[in-house]
Amino acid sequence: MQSLHGILKILTKSYGLEGGVALNALRRRWVEVVGQTVSVHTSPDTIKGKVLTLIVDTPQWMHHLSFFKEEITAKLKPYNVSDIRFRIGRLPEETEEAREKEQAGLNEEDKRYIENTLKNLKDEELKEKFRTLIAHGLTKGKK
Repeated sequence: MQSLHGILKILTKSYGLEGGVALNALRRRWVEVVGQTVSVHTSPDTIKGKVLTLIVDTPQWMHHLSFFKEEITAKLKPYNVSDIRFRIGRLPEETEEAREKEQAGLNEEDKRYIENTLKNLKDEELKEKFRTLIAHGLTKGKK
């Protein structure tokens, strides 16, 4: 009799789901794998074969990361990744849970400061981006 783990492994391999399983595991642990600084500017996008495509937020970071490609690839071996490709793109939005956690680190004075700073901005999407940026700056020093 085979274990459930063995059966699931066979099913994921038969249906070509290995990349998706590895990708989800990698996304959950991305900060731990590459570190806080790199994770802020990158996001795992797809795994095809053993090649991971990373979304990078700026051309400067893509250039910078090209020097560390081998080091990053070595960290990805447990996820069955043997090569990395970079592409410029928009990183996935921060989760609501992460945003709430950061907001929780703000006191009332900080929140008033943010709202007073942003009160004249009309574009709600831009206002939210700046709110997140300022909140991050204010909470970073408190951690």
